[in-house]
Amino acid sequence: MEIRLRTDDDAPALVAILTDVHERDGYPVRRTNVRREWLWDDSFVGAWVATCDGAVVGHVALADGFAGPGVPDGALGISRLFVAPRANGRGAGAALLDAARTAVGDRPLGLEVTDTPTAARALYERLGWRRVGEAEAGWADLDGRHPHLTYFMAP
Repeated sequence: MEIRLRTDDDAPALVAILTDVHERDGYPVRRTNVRREWLWDDSFVGAWVATCDGAVVGHVALADGFAGPGVPDGALGISRLFVAPRANGRGAGAALLDAARTAVGDRPLGLEVTDTPTAARALYERLGWRRVGEAEAGWADLDGRHPHLTYFMAP
């Protein structure tokens, strides 16, 4: 597994992976977010991809201004973290999180997760991320429900 900075050339592979992830896991919640522009958000201060045997298999970005219950001021946030279904269980998610943690240095790093991706929660807890707060999302899912969010901070 190799982690490197994301490039514009990665867009087609990332959108294809995100399509598979959306169909399997419902992430992102809205199918309309399965597009390059969603992955290249202007608020990101860095983005990386995981590759295996030269093929892109995962993505993570860092967003500035991450906030939520229990999140300290000045925190950066994990965003757009996903791994191709064919690469699950091969360490890509953990490697991407490690790259982001290394990049932030001493700044606090957090993430939020909805109440449905139990595998993601298990990964964060296994890697030592700690729960610091909970809230109702300010956005609605496709059923008009405001999902329950749990906030985690990096160890």
